[in-house]
Amino acid sequence: METTTQQQHWAEQGVEPERFSFHSLVAANPNYFGTVPDIGFEAVLEKASDSGYEALSCVSFNPETDRLEATVQIRRPYGYLGGLCTAGSHENVRFYISYDNGVQWTDVGLASFAVHDIAGGKSCDGSTWPPLSYVCGVQLTPRREPCKVPVLPLVRAILSWESVPLPNTPDQQPIWGDVHECHIQVRPSVKIIIEKPSVLTAGILHPLPNYAVQTPGWPIPDPGPLTPLSLPELAVLYQHAKVAAEQESVPVHRFALQHLLASSAENVPQAQLVSSALVAKEIGINLSEVLKNLESTSGNTSYEELECLGLDNNTDQLVGSFRVKRPSGFSGGPCSPGSTEYVAYWADFGEDCTYTYLGTVKVSTHDYPTLPAGGLCYAAPLPVDLGQFRRECGKPVIGRVRAVLSWGTPPSTTDPDALPYWGNRMDVHVQLRPGRPYDGSAYFTIVGGVAAASIDNVTGETLAGTVIAENGQAVGFGAAFGSGVSLHGPLDPSLAPQQYRILARDVTVGGTFGPLTGTFYVVNQYGVGSSVTPGAGGWSAWPTWQDNTTGMLGLFPSAGDDLWEFALELSGVGVVATKRVQLDNTLNASIVAGDTVNAAALQLNTFAECRVPKAPLTGTFVARDKHFLSWSITVVGGPSGGVFHLPVVTTPFLTTAQETAFSGQQFTIDLSSLESCGYVVELDVSDRVVQDSAYFGRSVPVYRGICVE
Repeated sequence: METTTQQQHWAEQGVEPERFSFHSLVAANPNYFGTVPDIGFEAVLEKASDSGYEALSCVSFNPETDRLEATVQIRRPYGYLGGLCTAGSHENVRFYISYDNGVQWTDVGLASFAVHDIAGGKSCDGSTWPPLSYVCGVQLTPRREPCKVPVLPLVRAILSWESVPLPNTPDQQPIWGDVHECHIQVRPSVKIIIEKPSVLTAGILHPLPNYAVQTPGWPIPDPGPLTPLSLPELAVLYQHAKVAAEQESVPVHRFALQHLLASSAENVPQAQLVSSALVAKEIGINLSEVLKNLESTSGNTSYEELECLGLDNNTDQLVGSFRVKRPSGFSGGPCSPGSTEYVAYWADFGEDCTYTYLGTVKVSTHDYPTLPAGGLCYAAPLPVDLGQFRRECGKPVIGRVRAVLSWGTPPSTTDPDALPYWGNRMDVHVQLRPGRPYDGSAYFTIVGGVAAASIDNVTGETLAGTVIAENGQAVGFGAAFGSGVSLHGPLDPSLAPQQYRILARDVTVGGTFGPLTGTFYVVNQYGVGSSVTPGAGGWSAWPTWQDNTTGMLGLFPSAGDDLWEFALELSGVGVVATKRVQLDNTLNASIVAGDTVNAAALQLNTFAECRVPKAPLTGTFVARDKHFLSWSITVVGGPSGGVFHLPVVTTPFLTTAQETAFSGQQFTIDLSSLESCGYVVELDVSDRVVQDSAYFGRSVPVYRGICVE
């Protein structure tokens, strides 16, 4: 709880009392700010989408990695419940996607990140902070179509400070925060062609129908050879676009950029120069005139523009977001190679006021004649190794970062001030999350998807304040782990010569240590994945950031509900770290004989009738788990196919965070507001389990169908 001195300090900094007393206010009155008017509490202060402290500046998508990104500006130095050595507060972003331009929305996940009170300051170049720029994101499994059917859905991000946005509620307004939308482009599907079914294993062939196995392979690839369009083809394409769409034509020094650069490069053979000149002359293009136009072009943002830049402290990535503004001018449609947008990144975390080049990301863009209003928003994430700059929480590490967007040609890797022909640059300040500096020590950094220091080494369960490392989602106290448990270590370069192995033992049954020898998957600095298999005895070389950007040391494919212990051993040194993990791989969707701990059941009092009146409906449900988190009862279906959060009254009263008795809990749900139609009453039971080292809170549904008269 905040002290009076802290509150006085915040008040002196202009932070309103409702901000630093937020939790106590909504605990006493959930409708204090007027955001939940239907629960019987009067609003005291109407507040919605206040973006004075934090605001969304971009929501974007990377088609290659299938990751949605949201960029958030932290606008003030105070108002975040404490400095870096405290828990601070959290910014929560829930993402939605719509394939029908906002008529229906699908909840695709939640990401969060920690924010703190950080005094304002000035960089060596005179630029100041705040604002500080942060990024968080979620993985998306999008709907795909062949390249001839572009998929350009609308995405929405809802930013909410300290209050987690409700799931499946796309129209909600946060108290502090805001809402941002943009259309994105989904990578087309690729047809998998099997020319020789006989080479497949029996396990794959068995589920396939006979006709699929017996049909000869179709040798035509989809969508065809991705050959770049030639200069004559581009000239015809954009002249046709001008006539067909009655829009401004794409200038020659835009669509002929690659041709021009190839012709003006050093040491080009004479024969190639002559050939290029003849091709251009044949279609009526004066290369000399076009080169003059190109040379006078600098920082043109009429086709694409870099709009946001920030640091994702969950995944250690710099993310630039740019908007494609026009339907054509990108060297062809989605069934062609299109063109390439390059985003180069620079950073200054040192004291010499000098930018260091970090790398360049490539993103493919295409012509879309039916470009949605507002264009398309793309993300260009670059994994970065900033461990050498990381410090403990006593002093914030604030850095300057720069991104340079360039269409068609890579930007400079030696001059951070160079402007591209087509594109722009952006500078922001970012805050590097605190952490242990590189000191030559080997230890576990992340276990089971959370910081190793956030796991109690006796119980193997999480401590208060724990979050998922990859997306910042709050886990909290007393959570267990299910399915794959990943183990990570620091990427300190001084550890690279070391050999290590991970040992594991089942503490519950009193087992002995044995090495982990299973294969695990890593991603290098270029985003290319590969598999790593430990050698004899489980020994492997310590990872480097260039080959393994997350420092993954091994993967434990867990099963059962026992307590396990892991030991990190260095060759010639011995065990240097241990960590215990409590497993929980049981979440029942029914009442299982002999199990009184994990159970879910739903009984509706319909008296064997299919039809029920528009009135309160009674029933009984069971919601139990060893690591119980919550239950919810909703109604889905009807004419709109929507999700209805109808009032549910339990007898006796039970909050959604309390599990029921094994004998069940009586409840009443009011169906009076529903239209006459078929529906499904859905009970969802969730547990406190980190699943696959990436997600928190497994859920199991129980369904019962009804027909409302």
